Amino acid sequence: MMSNLTLIFRQLWRNRLFTFLNVIGLAIGISACWLIFRIINYEFSFDQHHPNRELIYKVHSSYEEKDKLDHFDGIPAPLPAYIKGNFANVELTVPVFKQYFERISNTNQKQKIEFEDQPEIIGTTEDYFKMTPYVWLAGNQKNILTNNHEVILTESRAKLYFPGTPIHQIIGKTLSYDSTLYSVSGVVKDLAHPSSFLAKEFIKIPEKEWNSSNWNNSNSNWQLFIKVKSSASLANLIKETNKKAYEMTHAEFDKFGFKMHLNTVPLKDLHFTSFAQNNVDKKIMFGLIGIGLFLLLLACVNYINLATAQIPQRAKEIGIRKTLGESQKRITKSFLLETLCITTFSVLLSWPLLILIQTILASYIPDQLNLYPDPWGVFFFLAALTILITLISSGYPILLTNKIKIVEVIKISNTQGTKFGNLSFRKMLIIFQFLIAQLFVISTCIIGLQLKHSLQSNPGFDKDAIITINFPSKSYQDSKVDPFVFKQALRNITGIEQVSLGHLPMSNDHWGNALFVKSDTGQVQADVQMKFVDQDNFKLYNFKMLAGRPLQLADTSTGIALNLAAVQKLGFKSAADAVGSFVTFTDRQRQIVGVTDNFHTKNHHVSIQPVVMLSSVKKWELNRLSVKLNNNSATWPETLKHIEKEWKKYYPKAPFKYDFYDQQIKELYSSDLKFSKIINLFTSTTILISCLGLIGLVTITTAQRTKEIGIRKVLGSTVLGIIGLLSKDYIKLILVSILIATPIAWWAMHKWLDDFAYKIDLSWWMFMIPAVATLFIAFFTMSYQSIKAARANPVNSLRDE
Repeated sequence: MMSNLTLIFRQLWRNRLFTFLNVIGLAIGISACWLIFRIINYEFSFDQHHPNRELIYKVHSSYEEKDKLDHFDGIPAPLPAYIKGNFANVELTVPVFKQYFERISNTNQKQKIEFEDQPEIIGTTEDYFKMTPYVWLAGNQKNILTNNHEVILTESRAKLYFPGTPIHQIIGKTLSYDSTLYSVSGVVKDLAHPSSFLAKEFIKIPEKEWNSSNWNNSNSNWQLFIKVKSSASLANLIKETNKKAYEMTHAEFDKFGFKMHLNTVPLKDLHFTSFAQNNVDKKIMFGLIGIGLFLLLLACVNYINLATAQIPQRAKEIGIRKTLGESQKRITKSFLLETLCITTFSVLLSWPLLILIQTILASYIPDQLNLYPDPWGVFFFLAALTILITLISSGYPILLTNKIKIVEVIKISNTQGTKFGNLSFRKMLIIFQFLIAQLFVISTCIIGLQLKHSLQSNPGFDKDAIITINFPSKSYQDSKVDPFVFKQALRNITGIEQVSLGHLPMSNDHWGNALFVKSDTGQVQADVQMKFVDQDNFKLYNFKMLAGRPLQLADTSTGIALNLAAVQKLGFKSAADAVGSFVTFTDRQRQIVGVTDNFHTKNHHVSIQPVVMLSSVKKWELNRLSVKLNNNSATWPETLKHIEKEWKKYYPKAPFKYDFYDQQIKELYSSDLKFSKIINLFTSTTILISCLGLIGLVTITTAQRTKEIGIRKVLGSTVLGIIGLLSKDYIKLILVSILIATPIAWWAMHKWLDDFAYKIDLSWWMFMIPAVATLFIAFFTMSYQSIKAARANPVNSLRDE
């Protein structure tokens, strides 16, 4: 065994260029697969280790309107108490009502520890700890959450609030939640596996929420899990709760033409449910798996190409070993062991590459991924991957070595590969390699063009040189100061052109309601987005008025402005025809005073929706400030300093934070930008792997044709002629891969663009430019070895031969 390893290491060192190319190529593929495995393993592990998960369901609301059913991840507040009191077949009823506190502080420490806006705090009942597999570290597990002022912490939160204090000594200590003191009654260990139960702090559910009688309002902060004794009883539970929901809501909901239903999702499916909070798209996960397999296959193809290309050079070695009596089985083992050594080196190198990739993609990797490292899962994955790569990569080269006969060692052309028609298997692998690379290159180009189109197209309003500021909402940050006072103070600052209060034209904030107008055939209804603004909003964002006038302060209770889409939805013949008409909105008659042209309120995935704009003077409706700066960006830093100075006068306890609006709009495409960056990374990876293979193949081809190149040079061939001789066969194969990849890429990108309501049109040049770029990169990759061979002295090559 040791002698075999010594011979293998000598062989690898002798051919160190190809060893290096193989190790690098495989390491890149393995590191990408490693990262993808960690992400997939994390996402698919959600709730899979939860005891009795097949009996646990999450209840949610659904709203039916005109044969359309929209699901909503929230419930009416009275539902948990109703289910707990009326259904004996429900073993556990677990409300998860999110709670918010401005500040949490620990005054027990020598130095005060304070936290703001802590997430993952819930109000619940003792059933929560019967359903979830928490391990108790301290505290009494009986009669928990019976006191309004007790809190149970997870171990991570306990260490955060009481650093350096032993867990058992934390029991009985107090924490200040805003102005209320809570006593720590228990500490539980953080869950060991990814879970939909995300809470870190637990208090008794507030009485007003548990005893609520308002069925008309569902809220995403109110969630409910149930554990049933038998899944067979679930249908009857849903039927009865829907009867109760209809009884309590139909009087109000019938006015607006919709109906509420209550439905359930099994816990085992919850993480991949599209409307659930903290969900992921299973299609994206499968897409990542596909990308990982392709990259791994590319790396193996690269190895196979380089290994088979070296078979003619190693034929004499194999022939001599057979002449000396070495069996074919022993030679096969030797090749397997050689591939295993290279794969092992690649796995070791892939670890620092993985760290590099994780650093590059840090913002796109799940936040909790490092909390669940799963070392045994990673170990078995890498072990299985090593064996799989070894078997795949060595299979075809071993098949070729088996064909080598001692009498044909000198005449070795028969060992260059099996044939499929006129195309060798190795050439097919090269085509496949560049086909995948070309698909990624085309995708990168078109995705980039679509994002550029989305970000640079006219949204229907001005977005440049505008900053936005959120007013403070916390009581201790002077949140009661009238925003109009601060707005007036900014008007005197040089460098500011306009100031306005109200909703942003384009954002993820969504306020909606129904708009009604009387017609000859009855009442016409339009579901609209609503935006509250002050009288300067129209001028600051420069909305195009089609008819009427912008909103004014006097329109607060009587006026309304619509966009063209709302006018058309209500059945008016034109914008001018709509102005002066009366509509019913929020149970109040309002007169249409103006109609704007359509503008985007969401990203380009969504078509333009009907919008109404209302004048307001209420602080809670105008909690965002927009400031239009002048066009001279050199003056902006000074202007921003003056704005901050005024801010500190009125809101001294609140931090001054602002955002440029065009950057906020860019954030609306965050998922697309993430996808684009991932595709760009994998595009670079596929091209790099493919080019590494080309370097090795051209090097081998040059070595095999040394005598031919020397003779051609003696007979007068130019350097360009020799370069063409060595490159043309590979260029032809790359052209074939481009021809195959182009229609596949057209279909895939057409499907991707279908998700955009406003998209670019695919054109021939979007495929031509990536094709030329791929050919140029490939030719440039091959050029070094080709030029080196073409410029070599033919006397030396012929003498060597």
